[in-house]
Order: sequence, then C-alpha cells, then structure tokens
Amino acid sequence: MNRHMSEEEVAQRDYNDNCWMDCAEVDARPFLHYLQYLTYGGLGQRDKQLHALTVLESYMCDKSSKINLYHLETAGNLLGHCYEMEGDYEGALYCYEQSLRFLGTNNAANWHIRRVLRVISG
Repeated sequence: MNRHMSEEEVAQRDYNDNCWMDCAEVDARPFLHYLQYLTYGGLGQRDKQLHALTVLESYMCDKSSKINLYHLETAGNLLGHCYEMEGDYEGALYCYEQSLRFLGTNNAANWHIRRVLRVISG
C-alpha cells in the first residue's frame, strides 16, 4: 500500500493511530459482496453481478447492520467503486462524500472523488 500523508495529518494522530497507517481494514460482509460483484463481472455473469451489488446496497442501507460495521468509510468506498464501475458517477460521488463524513483524513475517498471528477469533466 502506498499512503501519502501530509505532516498535518500525521500531527493529528497519536502513536497507536500511526502504527495502523500501513494497514488497510475492511469489514468482512461488505468486502464479500464487493468481491462477488467483481468476480461475477469478470465471469460475465451480469445477473449475479447486479444481485451482489443489490445485496451490498441493501446491507449498507440497513440500519441494523451498522452495529456490525467498524469501517463504514471503507465499506462506503467499496460501494462507491461499484457505482463507478457501473458508470453511475453521481452515486459514486455520494458514497465517497458519505465516507468522508465518517473519516475525513487519510481516506481513499479523497482520491476517488478527484478521479471521478476528472472523468466527469474530461
């Protein structure tokens, strides 16, 4: 993983936070649905791919599942990436913006948003 951090971001973190900076964490269930979306897409099984996306959307929107989510920002980025691959750039931007509300610094959503905005404007 390549993490670019500004000195300002480093200054906002304590020792324990900095120890985790070389790691990426994601909750298992949203990651499973994301991997299913990618796998079925790669296999050309569009119906199953769309089903995996629907299940991921449903899981993310279900308030009862949020008690089991510890990395909401990462799960939001996964859903946003699926929307991006679907060509739904507005949906992707929405997910990335929501992700930033959970964790504003050192969040991949910052890079995703820039990329999507380049695609839209380009």
